[in-house]
Amino acid sequence: MDVWNLILYVIASLLALKSLASLMTHHKKVVIQQLALEYTQEIAPKRKKSSDSDSPDEQVDHSPADLNAPAA
Repeated sequence: MDVWNLILYVIASLLALKSLASLMTHHKKVVIQQLALEYTQEIAPKRKKSSDSDSPDEQVDHSPADLNAPAA
């Protein structure tokens, strides 16, 4: 009976580690997407300000699609 308990503990440990690794990978992807979104939102007003100071006659309109684009 002790051998079966050991086997069950090993299998449970491996499944727990696999689950933890999957969860951490998903969290990393979410954090990277959030950082990219924040970065593009910070850059968009700076671009608009710099373009307004360069040529005051031209209007720069940033579409929502530009704000959601991932940072390169």
